[in-house]
Parts: sequence; C-alpha cells; structure tokens
Amino acid sequence: MVDLPYETVLGVSFGLLVGFVPALAVGSIAAVVGLGRDRPVPIAAGVVTVPIAIAAVVLLGALGSGSVLAQSYRVAMVALVSGVLGVVATSQGNRIATELPRDRAFPIVRGPALSADAIDAVDAIGQVTIRSTGAIREFDGYPPLSPTLRTVLEEGAWRLPADLQLSELERRLEQRLQTEHGLALVEVSIDGRGRATIAAAPPAKGVATTLGDGVRAVTVTGLLPTGIEPGDTVVVGNDETAVDGEVLAVGADPTSEREHDLEDGREMATAADGRHPADAGTDGGWRRLTVAVETTAAGDLLQERAYRIAVRPSGDNHEFEAATLLEAAGQPVTAFEPGDDETLEAAETLGVRTGDRWQFAVDDAVSGDVDRAFVTAPPRATREVASDD
Repeated sequence: MVDLPYETVLGVSFGLLVGFVPALAVGSIAAVVGLGRDRPVPIAAGVVTVPIAIAAVVLLGALGSGSVLAQSYRVAMVALVSGVLGVVATSQGNRIATELPRDRAFPIVRGPALSADAIDAVDAIGQVTIRSTGAIREFDGYPPLSPTLRTVLEEGAWRLPADLQLSELERRLEQRLQTEHGLALVEVSIDGRGRATIAAAPPAKGVATTLGDGVRAVTVTGLLPTGIEPGDTVVVGNDETAVDGEVLAVGADPTSEREHDLEDGREMATAADGRHPADAGTDGGWRRLTVAVETTAAGDLLQERAYRIAVRPSGDNHEFEAATLLEAAGQPVTAFEPGDDETLEAAETLGVRTGDRWQFAVDDAVSGDVDRAFVTAPPRATREVASDD
C-alpha cells in the first residue's frame, strides 16, 4: 500500500524544489508580455510549469525507488504544486504589468510663483526685488517694534531668485530678516507681484531673557574694582553675608546725575549672549552693579544699601586674583582722591595720578599734589574710627 502522508510530503517537497524556478520565469514572461501588449496573459498559461517540473524530476531521478503507484502519486503532487506556483506567478506578473506606470514623464507639482508683472522686473542675474507693503503687523503677546526698526522694515527691499515658488521666497525672506535684525518672531506673506506683508516681533533683550530657573538679578551699590565688566564673577556681601554672583551690567555713580542720565539710555550688556558695551572694563569707584544670584540669596542682598564687592579670579587673570587676596586679608584696593592735608604712605600706595600722568612705582615719599590714588588699606571709614579710638 501507499503511505499517503509520506508520499504527500515527498511530492510537495519535489514540487517546491523544481517548480519555483519555472514559476518565476513564467511570472516574469507574463509581466513583460503584459507591458508590451497592454493586456494580461491568461492565468492558464501558468500550467506550463507542470511539464517542466515533471521533466526536471525525472531527469534528476528524484522519484526514487518504490512501486509504480507510489511514483505516480509523487508525480501528481509535483504537477499540482508546480501548477499552483505557475498560476500564482502568472497572476502576479499580470498585476505588475497593470500597476506599473508606463509613462516615465512624472508631472512636477509646483506651487504658485511670481506673476508675469513681477517677472518682467528680473535683473540680469535672475533676481527680483521684493518690497514691503502696508504697515508692519505685530504679534499678540510681544512688545511693539521700535520706530526705527519699523521704518526699516516698511521701507525695505530685498533681492531674491525669481524662479522660486512663493512659499520658498517667504521662507528665505523670513530667515534673512531674523538674521539681519535679530527678530524674535517674523512671518512673511508674498503675493504674485512681489509685495511682502510682514508681521514681526522685536528682538528679545533685557536681563530677564538671560536668566535661567532659580536665578534672580539684583542691583547693589558698592566700591567696584577697576576693570570690572559683564561676565565677571564677584562676591557681594558684608561682615555677615557673602553671595557669589555673575555680573550682568555695571551702572553709574548713583550720586552723579549726569552719569545716571547716560546710564538710562545705555543698553545693558549681558554675559549670556556675549554682548559688551562700548566702554567695557569700567573705572573703579562707587557705582551700581547688577548681578545674577541664586533666588534664595536675592532677598539677603536687598536688606542693605551698600556692600563690599570683590572679583573672583577667573582663568589666568592674576590682577583680579591679587585683588581678591587683598580683600580677604582686610586690605582691599581702594581708589580715592586725597585731600590737601592727607598724606599717603608709600607702603600702601599702588599708584598715583598727577595731572594726566600715572605713576605706579611709588617712591618712599609721595608728593602732595596727587589727584587720584590707588591704595591697599582698610576702607577710609574704618581707618577714621580706628584713629578716633
């Protein structure tokens, strides 16, 4: 008797082995013929794989030994499997021929571009002038533009390639405006005649935009070392409190009305974005200082009217390091104008100015016509109290 499960498995295996390649060839032929003749190949054409598969099995001698009935059953299974593979391959070939696009000239979808009126104004290098039209619109939640910046945008004209779509022209103009003017937000709409409608928000400036979470800006008054500028690290405090902070801006002498007016019109420089005022590295003296400190320390600095301010060394700046060490030793660097009856000790004097000339290597005897001097000694108030005692 014939072992049907065994013979079935054997026949299916032979069918898959020898029927795959003929089925692949038939499917490819069906796809090519379908593309060439613009009509599908009959599904029945896939049965041509049957004789090919049977011939391959016979030539390979893969039928093996066994009764005639068993070998016939194997051949039948090979024919069935190979025929199914051929029909499936022919069907897929017809599908490929039907769905594959025959026209290789794919259309290019383009957005709206400039009209003929604007194209007529193109220069020799293929660029067109885009001009602003109407008033500059503002964004809700942003401060208004300054009159100067608003005038510049309303009267502006920009040259861009004329062969671009309007959307690309708008994108490029937005990037140019942000780069040239540092706008916080900008939106541009260009019509077919090359006229731009602009909505803009002014650049984000000020101390608040440079502070991170947990940091507050506090303005204190004290005696500042010469050369201090935004970005320096300072220690602000008194006998009981010492707070580290980063300098955001150096103000004017609060007793000088003229310098106070100048300071009101001066833009603050910040250490976060690397901007510095034109007079970076200010003269020392009694001045205001805006520092960024931790939120928990901000309240402590608001309790006093004046503080001692020392600059921490940074990198290889030995001058600030020396000033900090002198401050820690109770001998801070002080700049003052000596009176007519006040004498200076050479051991405490770092430099003196007489007229327009500075002298930093002071001899044993300091002349009495000194206009300004830098000394390393306790503050004048402390010395006066000590002398009274």
